[in-house]
Amino acid sequence: MSRMKITINRSDLLHAIQTVYRTSPAKITMPILGGMLIKAEEDFITATLTDIDLTTQCRVPANVVENDLICLPARQISDIIRHLTDDVISIETLPEKDCARILYGESEINIYGLPPEQFPEIPLPSGENSLKTPKKIFKDMIRQAIFAVSTDRTRPLFTGVLFEISDQKLRLVATDTHRLALTETRLEVSTPALNVIVPGSALSELNRILQAEEENMVIEIGQNHVFFSTEDTILSSRLIAGQFPLYNQIIPAKYISRLQAGVRETYDAVRRAALLPQEEVPVIHFSLSKQQCILFLNTSAGWIREKLNADYQGEPLEVFFNARYLMDCLHVVPTDDFSIDFTGSLSAAVIRPLERDNFLSLLLPARPREEKNL
Repeated sequence: MSRMKITINRSDLLHAIQTVYRTSPAKITMPILGGMLIKAEEDFITATLTDIDLTTQCRVPANVVENDLICLPARQISDIIRHLTDDVISIETLPEKDCARILYGESEINIYGLPPEQFPEIPLPSGENSLKTPKKIFKDMIRQAIFAVSTDRTRPLFTGVLFEISDQKLRLVATDTHRLALTETRLEVSTPALNVIVPGSALSELNRILQAEEENMVIEIGQNHVFFSTEDTILSSRLIAGQFPLYNQIIPAKYISRLQAGVRETYDAVRRAALLPQEEVPVIHFSLSKQQCILFLNTSAGWIREKLNADYQGEPLEVFFNARYLMDCLHVVPTDDFSIDFTGSLSAAVIRPLERDNFLSLLLPARPREEKNL
């Protein structure tokens, strides 16, 4: 009977376990999905966690005496390794009840595991349709798109992010029908044109474990899965089937007016106003003209009026926005100053960073509310 026997630095093992445990499912639908598969092979161990749709693997170096694998309760093994203090620990499997013995100093812990043969089969990348991009850039792209993803599971297409690859560019697009975010980057090499929809939840998990570093990561797109690989970690996710909405048709090509202002000043003004409402959705009223740009908000808790230091070109305009949606858009603008292009008081507005053309967000106005005389 084969047995696993390894010696490993506690810090390396903890890194592997915590990396995959960060993506542990909130709800366990089968007992085996509460287990973490640990596989010893050659000079490495690989920790794996999956909920069927999303899988995370992390590989770290180890002194492997005997190859084998074991499936241990994810929460238990994470807590135990986190609270050990020895620099080096040993792990070996025992024949009874899929048991693992953890040796540290002159002490030991024995943990009963789960049958590893019941662990779901893990999808593997095929090597086709792969591209590279710096981790820092892709982490920024996730941040700039994920806020516009819908949480309504009855409309699965809107819970994902479109990956559009064409003309040596990678573009991410997300929308919940109230707002839209678009961000793109140039690729080092040409890649075949491809459109797939990646679950927003998978990108949120990837964002947790991705470091903002200049080194490249690899994105591989298969028929049913997408794989994100770094030096020691692979996160794979099932793709969302279906056709993403034709977003280009809803981005206005012409505008009637434009506002330019500082991101921080505008964000802070909107945030102050959004503090007033209690149970109401905060709706900000912008009164815009060449003479002045005024922000109003009126609720049952009180009202606020602020004058923005902004430049406005075009006909006078009265427009209303959901304050939280507007803050989400402003929060990810990658420059100090931004512009909002308007097509009317009831039509979509487009927010762009100044002097950058790789990001935009589109925001639909909110319904105006009855206001007091301010």
